[in-house]
Order: sequence, then C-alpha cells, then structure tokens
Amino acid sequence: MLVLFPLLVVRLGGGAAMIGALAAFGAAMALMVRPAIPRVIERAGRSSTVFWALALEGIAIALYIPLHSLGLPIFAVRALHGICEGTARVALFAMLFNILPEGRHGEAMTIFSLNGMMPAAFAPMIGDEIIRHFGFAVFFVSAAALCASGAIAMTQVSSKLGRAMRTPDEAGGEGVSYRELLLERTLIPVWIVTLVFSAVLGSRLNFVVPFASQRGIAQVGVYFVIYSAAAIVVRLACAGLFETIGAERILAPSLVTLGLGIALLAATGRPGMLDLAGVIGGLGHGFTYPALTVLVLRRTPASAMGRTSTLFTSLFDLASMVAPYLLGLIASRAGYALMFLVAGACAVAAGLYLGAAEVMLRRRDVEPQRVS
Repeated sequence: MLVLFPLLVVRLGGGAAMIGALAAFGAAMALMVRPAIPRVIERAGRSSTVFWALALEGIAIALYIPLHSLGLPIFAVRALHGICEGTARVALFAMLFNILPEGRHGEAMTIFSLNGMMPAAFAPMIGDEIIRHFGFAVFFVSAAALCASGAIAMTQVSSKLGRAMRTPDEAGGEGVSYRELLLERTLIPVWIVTLVFSAVLGSRLNFVVPFASQRGIAQVGVYFVIYSAAAIVVRLACAGLFETIGAERILAPSLVTLGLGIALLAATGRPGMLDLAGVIGGLGHGFTYPALTVLVLRRTPASAMGRTSTLFTSLFDLASMVAPYLLGLIASRAGYALMFLVAGACAVAAGLYLGAAEVMLRRRDVEPQRVS
C-alpha cells in the first residue's frame, strides 16, 4: 500500500526531489541501526524482535495522519518508520535462513517471496480506492492495522523458530568475518548486483505513482497488479529451474528483462505502455530476487548465515538510501521519463556485468561453492 505514499508528498507540495529525500532518509535510519540488530535479536529472540518492530511500525505509520506540511516532523516519523521496517526485515530473514531445506533453496525462497509479491498485486489498488473515497487518514489507519495484524501473527510462531538459535559467528565471533564475506570473489558480483537491483526498484516504488499522476492516469494501481501478477506466475511455474538450470544462469537475463520493463515506464501515458512495462518488469523481477537470494545462500557457509542476512539486507538499505535521492534529482531536473531510462539502463548493465563475471569465474576454475 505504501507505494502510494508519494501521493501524500505531492499533496503537501513536494516534488520528485522531496520524495527521493524522504525515501533515502528512512533507509539511512534503518542502515544506521543495523549493526545493533543482531545483538537485539540474540537477546530478545527473532519472533519477539519482529513483534515489537511491527507494533512500533504501526504507530509510526499512524503518526503520518496529523502531518499537514513538509518539514522536520515528517522526517522524524519517516526515521522511526524506516528503523522499525528495517529491523523487522532483518529478524524475519534471520529466522528464515535457519529453516531453509537443503537442496531446495530456490523453491523455498520463491514461496517466501510470494508473501511480498501477492499483496503487491492488489494492495495498491485497494489503497488507491481508500484514498479516493476516504482520504489519507483512513489509508494510514488501514496500513497501521496491517502492521498490527502482522505483529499478532508473530505471537503464534513456534518458540523453536522464534528463539535466537545462535550460530558460531554470532555466539563467539568465530567463523567467516564480514570482511571475508564482502571480499569473497564468488560473492562480489552478487553484492554489486544486489545494490543495483535495489536501486532500480527504488525508481519503481517511489516514482511510478507521481509520474502516472502527472501524465493524467487516474488508476495507477493496475500497473502494480499486472507487474505482481507476472512475477507471481513466473515464481509459481518456474521455481524448480533454480536447481535444474542454476540461479547464476537465470539471474543475468532476468536483470536485463527487468531493465527493459523499467525503461518502458518512460513511455507512461501512451496507450498500453504502462501495462506492457508491468508485464516485462514483473517477469524480470519474478526471477531476479529468488535467484539473488539462492546465490547468496549457496556461496555462504552455514556458520555465517546471521552475518549474511545482515549484509544482504544492509545492501538493500544502502541502495534505498542513495538511489531515491539521486533518481529524484534526475527526475526534478530532466523529467521522470529520463530517470526511468537511466534506471532501466543500470539494470541491463548489471545483467551484462554478472554474465561476464560468471564466465570469468568459470574460466578461472573457481567453482561457486560456499566459502571456506
């Protein structure tokens, strides 16, 4: 639902630069508290951490309701929102990484990712209708209620899954260090692509709605339905391909496809182009995220899963901190269309880079296995 948040910024008098600045600020706050999250999880447990993070996120979302101008208060609320959302995401990933079945990482991550893509298929349309008929206050109350529902659901999680389950690197500092994980040559291309992928998604999540509104499209929610539906179909129909074909062979063409879909958003306003962008972008996204996660899992030792989840989610936050601000500057100076072309070109370039990097790894006889 919160992909519609930029409409509030526009309503309050902000433009692309302000939308990007708010998105970047929230991600920066999430990244700032990230080093402390593993210690919090260790002491409180995964499910308890998620519970409190979601409960506080619901409060943060409700705090948008009394805001009627762009200034320090909205940045303060965005800071709390970003911290809570980021904390819940890390704790959920840490819980998930401990229960993934060996040899079926691709299928497992596909199922997990559907929990994000399926709501994205209908939530923007519902949110759009809520805003149109009842206003932003009811919209934010609805979003806060969803956070509360998620917090309540966490109380039903088995204590076995919710407890800390310390791994060697979390318990005693032994095992693979953050530096070794960052500089491991089979993981370096994955880290780079993760940054670019998250940055490209920032263009879609933050700027599709205001651009469509600018071009006179009243119901932009249809785009999100088509995009998510394409991604869901791909993930349901092709989950087994990650084991049979290999995630590294799927990821590069998926990034190129995603880039083409993002670039097509530049033609928003022309008949059928927004729908076409949704189909192509969704197909690329449907493969990209599970493939990235599978590669990270397969190339990381089991003892370093806690640190890997922190690194992986931190890269998303880092890109979410920088990309919206830079993309917002491009959009404010050169227009949304050029901004989407730039974002799409970055995804295509990332796909080509990854393909070349995997070829180089194979030529050096480096089997992309878990680091030792």
